[in-house]
Amino acid sequence: MKKVAHKVAYIAGGIIIGIVFSTSAGAFADTVKSVVGKKVTGEYTIVVDGKKLSDKGAVIDSRANVPARALSEALGADVSVSGKTITISSQNEESNSGTATGTPVATSNKFIGYTKASLQELRDSKINNTIKIATEGREDLLKEMEILKQTEAQGIPVPVLADKEKQLASYDKILADANAELKLIDEALITAK
Repeated sequence: MKKVAHKVAYIAGGIIIGIVFSTSAGAFADTVKSVVGKKVTGEYTIVVDGKKLSDKGAVIDSRANVPARALSEALGADVSVSGKTITISSQNEESNSGTATGTPVATSNKFIGYTKASLQELRDSKINNTIKIATEGREDLLKEMEILKQTEAQGIPVPVLADKEKQLASYDKILADANAELKLIDEALITAK
């Protein structure tokens, strides 16, 4: 009788574990879908301190994506992965504190302290890989929306027009953020060595 009870307990435990794994896997899959299936609109080479990385960057949904491990290793930072979190930490005191002496620099510009070469690369990347691509995507979207509005003016309902308006707002935010960062990069370039 005890053997039967143990078998029933093992089977019940297996069923419970299976349910837990299947529901958590489904929940994890929902979070991964944020990038899965998105359109890759470009690919670019990543150069760190004059050295070309073997891994390529990608433009997904008008956002530049870089391989975190390759980039951080090229910068001499440590990379660790724990669950769904990637942690990058620098052992270089200069990059953490703002100056070689360890005295913090009070500034709201996160690019102050970068080298002139790295700032120029960031500037070029921001212009070519974010602003240019987002501007082109925005222009294509506006053309598409114009056609949809003409269709709607003919009395044909176009339910996707609201989604297109949201996409347009997304492009506008990307462009505003990129231009704000470009301004900070330009300010930092003035004092860079």
